[in-house]
Amino acid sequence: MPQEFKNITEQAVKAVGNISAVSRRFGFRSVQSVANWIEKNHVPSERVIQLCEMGGWSVSPHDLRPDLYPNKGDALPKPSAAKPFPKQI
Repeated sequence: MPQEFKNITEQAVKAVGNISAVSRRFGFRSVQSVANWIEKNHVPSERVIQLCEMGGWSVSPHDLRPDLYPNKGDALPKPSAAKPFPKQI
């Protein structure tokens, strides 16, 4: 059964683990800032990319802040050039 989330911000936080895990990774002294993000469904602009990356890009910057990232692919990592496509035989 799919997990229900209060909003997209909570989904992004849960992709990392929980509020405490996100707070620790950002170096916050308490969980209150992250709890406020979820309550207001608003991640500060300077934290969007980091949060998406922490969650393995399961939530995109566009999903979190379409006002800052209006296109679905905005701010997503580019496929690595170091990983060549498998050879076709």
